[in-house]
Amino acid sequence: MLNTPPEVSDPGVAFLLQLFKTPLALGLAMFLASTGASAQWVDANTLFRYGVEAFQQGQPDEARLYLEHARNQGMNSQSLYYNLGVVYYQLERYTDASAAFRELLDTDSQALARYNLGLIALKQDDPTAARASFRAVLDADAAENLATLAERQLARLGEAVPVSGTEKSWFGYTAFSSGYETNIGLFPDSARSEVDAAFAEAVVAGNGFLWGDAEAGLRTDLGYYGRHYISEQDFNSDVGQFGVSWVQAAGPGRVRVGAGGSWLFRAGSAQERHAQLLLEYLQGGCLGWFQTEFCRIRFTATEVVAEPEYQAYDGQLYRLAGRYQVIWQRWKGRLDYRGELNDRKDLSTAREFYSLSPERHQLELAVSYPVLSELELGLSLGARYSEYQDPHRLAVPEGTLVIVRSDTRLQAGLDARWQLGSGWALIANYQYKRNASNIDRYDYSNQFGDLGVEVSF
Repeated sequence: MLNTPPEVSDPGVAFLLQLFKTPLALGLAMFLASTGASAQWVDANTLFRYGVEAFQQGQPDEARLYLEHARNQGMNSQSLYYNLGVVYYQLERYTDASAAFRELLDTDSQALARYNLGLIALKQDDPTAARASFRAVLDADAAENLATLAERQLARLGEAVPVSGTEKSWFGYTAFSSGYETNIGLFPDSARSEVDAAFAEAVVAGNGFLWGDAEAGLRTDLGYYGRHYISEQDFNSDVGQFGVSWVQAAGPGRVRVGAGGSWLFRAGSAQERHAQLLLEYLQGGCLGWFQTEFCRIRFTATEVVAEPEYQAYDGQLYRLAGRYQVIWQRWKGRLDYRGELNDRKDLSTAREFYSLSPERHQLELAVSYPVLSELELGLSLGARYSEYQDPHRLAVPEGTLVIVRSDTRLQAGLDARWQLGSGWALIANYQYKRNASNIDRYDYSNQFGDLGVEVSF
């Protein structure tokens, strides 16, 4: 079997290489036990073994020569053609790799071969052929891990995965972590003290189709998020969400239209209720800059109903968000934009007025790279600019200060994910935020780090 050398850069190939360990080991054992084989067959197997060893040592050119000689001497096995395909792929000889994998289409390894043909089509900038190959993997009733890889590739290409009677149509995600946060209350830098505390955090989310599928269907989404502090319970927060939407294929992408609601709790007491309308468009291969890319545009309109003690936050919230995701070789990248317009009731006192209605524009860039087959490291950078609609009126020693508040917030984050298999992973995050305002009381810094576990199913 060709184990994955350091030079193999495609995670799909790295995974597939492992699938032939057992068949190849059995093939070699049968050869060693066979005493009646002809000299030509012995020579072919020896060449094959040399090819495997050369590839394991990071010498794909030498491996190709040995494997081709084994084929020329009459060897004709699934393991030979599979490993030839992998070597050709590594050497970027995609036409030869395709020919090798096509030799397996009439065997019990056809799903594996079709997945690799899909990877080759991506390298040849042929997304149509890639989609056809990945869909053929699903039609072939492939093993669950291989089917999951094919589904992910289709999702990256903006393709809806067909739902059948035996196919999974509901998806879920759960994460639990614990960590430590500084300046929980976002107190200004000029404050004499700030509140720091350890916390526990939980995320539970899921979605699925009540009727139909991703081509045309009724989808529901559920979610919960909670962060509870060990010693500062007044800052505990919980959010519950529910939504129903219609998904419809539209040209090269998909449209989603829906409505939903959410409930926010602070320190165990209700704070706000949100009623929301949603319009979203998703498309793979949207800009054509990379072989694997994905775009999303989403608009939401939200009516905010706050509890009496928070009634200053009553009003409307409008958001326009765009996302561009890309996979290039082993790198993953994401660029997010979010524009936000608030029209809240605002807060007035006898002498002061505080605007709670900002207009915001935020950009965030995130990149990640698998430094090991199981370990992926990520970096994110972001900036947000906020300007409030109405001037603040603040009591100061000199009298009354009237000023339009504007803030610039910068943030940076690091994250790590160690894949454990079967959807499980260990996660670690660190994030730092720094807010600079033209009103001193809103200058602050905040940071947190946490460790946890996640599972997707």
